[in-house]
Amino acid sequence: MSSRAFRRLQQSGDVIKIKTDKREEQGEDLGAENAPTFVSNARKKDRNPFALFEGTTDAHQVTRKESDSDESCEGDAGKSSQNAVQQKSRRKKRRKKAKPQGSGHQNAEGHTPPAKAGSSSRDEVDTAVEEVNKLLGGKLVLPPPPPELARHGARPILTVDRRYLNANTEMRRIFGSNVVRAEQRKRVAHSSTRSRHVQTTILAVPRDTWPKMDKPGLSMIPVEYKDGYQWFMFEHSPAYQKVQCMFWDAVETFDPNSIASILNRYPYHVDSLLQLSEVCRMGEDITMAAELIERTLYCFERCCHTLFNISQGNCRLSYSRAENRPFFIALFRHIYYTGRRGCHRTALEFCKLLLSLDPEGDPLCALLIIDYFAIRAGEYQFLLDLSNQWDKSRNLSQLPNFAFSAPLAMFHLARAEGCGLQDTPKADELLQQALIGFPSLLLPLMDKCGVVVDSGVKTHPFYSSCDLDRDPTALRVLIKLYIERSHSLWKEPEVISWLECNCRRVVARVDSKDPLVETCTEQRGRRYLGTPTNVYRHVVVSEFEHAVAVLPKEVTSRPITMYDPLPPEDSTAGYSRPERVQPVSSANESLISLFLRSLLPSFNLQAPGANPQQARRQQPQAGGGGAEGGGTLGTQSPALNLQLALEQLTQSLHDLVAQLRAPLGEGEGQGSGEEGSSEDGE
Repeated sequence: MSSRAFRRLQQSGDVIKIKTDKREEQGEDLGAENAPTFVSNARKKDRNPFALFEGTTDAHQVTRKESDSDESCEGDAGKSSQNAVQQKSRRKKRRKKAKPQGSGHQNAEGHTPPAKAGSSSRDEVDTAVEEVNKLLGGKLVLPPPPPELARHGARPILTVDRRYLNANTEMRRIFGSNVVRAEQRKRVAHSSTRSRHVQTTILAVPRDTWPKMDKPGLSMIPVEYKDGYQWFMFEHSPAYQKVQCMFWDAVETFDPNSIASILNRYPYHVDSLLQLSEVCRMGEDITMAAELIERTLYCFERCCHTLFNISQGNCRLSYSRAENRPFFIALFRHIYYTGRRGCHRTALEFCKLLLSLDPEGDPLCALLIIDYFAIRAGEYQFLLDLSNQWDKSRNLSQLPNFAFSAPLAMFHLARAEGCGLQDTPKADELLQQALIGFPSLLLPLMDKCGVVVDSGVKTHPFYSSCDLDRDPTALRVLIKLYIERSHSLWKEPEVISWLECNCRRVVARVDSKDPLVETCTEQRGRRYLGTPTNVYRHVVVSEFEHAVAVLPKEVTSRPITMYDPLPPEDSTAGYSRPERVQPVSSANESLISLFLRSLLPSFNLQAPGANPQQARRQQPQAGGGGAEGGGTLGTQSPALNLQLALEQLTQSLHDLVAQLRAPLGEGEGQGSGEEGSSEDGE
């Protein structure tokens, strides 16, 4: 038996060692005098017959093991097991050393030379890539990084920080953890639902009171990889499509209870959640409206694809796809409700996410709000970096909000560094350019802030002649939006002093015939001639009254649904709404059924078949002549006679109900018995 097999038997405990007596072995030589004798163990264990063949793949290991045959085998079972563990560890080390660590080049004999001492070990991924390159016969070319990533360096400008996506975390930083925990305990105490384990998400924190989410029928699939960006798309299952058709029918009834009934059966239907949230907001129930939006985001995140990473800024969604639009609307409204709570950093991160989904199209104009939350959150450098990087390609300086927010952010940075009002030359220059470029913004902004403007500035022709109502519609909408949203940023005393100082400098530049004044006047005449649809959509979703009043009639006259306001013209969908069955015409409907249907709140007199007079006008006359057909009830067709009879009966019933209500009202209004007796006499 070889020494290797002998050691394996010794480690497995199948043999025991017995000391021999020297007297019994007198005839043997001295070398065999101390040799132990082994007998079979009485309690033999089941052995694996292939255990002896383990570790025989490496020839140098077999040679090394055979060289150990002269080693002593003395020692008890515990010491042998310890030696076995050490031998296993040595074998692992030998196998690691035996792996090639070079660059993959082979010598003339076809063997890979061993790596030199001190050389760094190759990464497993690099080794796998090299093997794939050898199999494919060429070098694997990776896709280029996104252009924003290449320009900004290691991180793109729209990278979302997941640490700041939780509004409760920011509330703890502002008010302290004790206040937030007390509010959460109070909420749990009022809830009758038992606490249960829910899956942790990033966009929204699930609550114990929410229904359990199984399979809502909403899913996300990857579409294409283009120019360093991965495009995705939401899709609806056949069961979800049926619920969507039910929702469309419920919206047309203008009854919130019908939408609530859909949510009772399907608690994670996103369009119903968005519509009911808007109903709660109109009813001034902001808490419930915000919770429904959070539930919508929770549903979307649970249905997202595994490759959809919101923190990288390279995932895209098309707004023209009807199934994707609720996700945009939910993000925008969540930004609105988060800002109302004072969680401006959280709102800023969600603005980045909303803008990163479609930065080229920007369907909801996130650029009109991102500057406000950046200043509120104290992220001044981010705002300046965004303005500097995107100004050439997006002309951000032509937007009033960026024209005024960029110098304001620069002013706050200078203040943080300890500079005074006279030590901000760059911020002063940018603010003066904004005041010259948008002169009609100054007086409404100061009036909104409650600040009395200097008489020398207010009566100057440059500002007094600039009326906001004379500006183009697009510019007027942008200025109204900025004043309504960001006027609170200019209420600080130091900011007001800085603004007034630069206003006086602008007046001096106008009096000195600065060429910038004439250039900006010409640019205002050429630009802002048309308003993009995304700006109107932003105004509708923002719900600023003064901004909504500025919208033109071609927008306000259109039917606007709050779950999908102003859909794009190139809208596409994975399915279409089935044609609705037309209601039964009153000519073929019985008298009693039509009368009962007229008592329903949803009965529409202008609907097809509901107005007998309209049906009578549309009915072709026999013989081609209207006068010869007769005009009495008996000369008409049976169907039309039934319509006229129904009309007369309905009118008679309404008159009867009116006559019955009059005496009841008079009886309730009588206060004396004399009036009652006089009526009896009559």
